[in-house]
Formats: sequence, structure tokens, C-alpha cells
Amino acid sequence: MYFEKNFNCVCIAKELGISPQYVSKVLKGHPNYKKEKIIRSEIKYKNYLERKKTNRKLRTEILKEKEDYELEYLRHLQWQHSIEMSKRYLT
Repeated sequence: MYFEKNFNCVCIAKELGISPQYVSKVLKGHPNYKKEKIIRSEIKYKNYLERKKTNRKLRTEILKEKEDYELEYLRHLQWQHSIEMSKRYLT
């Protein structure tokens, strides 16, 4: 299951009703385990880098939207204060 269906130890343990530690122990004895683990770690690292790039882009967009919202709010407050301070409003 680990090599054919690309399941991890926890999924295999749930499916077979045994502990993940036992699955890991059995897998470590398999000759292809080290190769498969290296391949999976490389794939995981590539996915991590892609997520990191997208998160950076999203973070800058979110910060820009927040700054725009704060700026617009300050403009509204300034407009509101100017109306309240005008002589027309007081009379």
C-alpha cells in the first residue's frame, strides 16, 4: 500500500487496524523504503516551496487591501470631521 497506493503509515495503520509504529517498523525493513522516502521528501519540499511563493503573493495582496481600506476610512473620517466643523453644520 505504501509503494503502490502512496499511502502513509497512519493511513495504512487505520486500514489494517494496527499501530503506525508497527507499520513504520515493517516498512524500514523493505529494500525500496529509502528510495521512496527520498522521492516523497523531494516532492513534499517542492510543494512547500510552491505554497511559500503563493503565500507571499497573497500576503502582499492582503496587506495592500488592508492599507487601502484604512486609507479610505481615514478619508471618510476627514470628510466627516470637515462637515461637522463647518459653519453651515453648526447653524
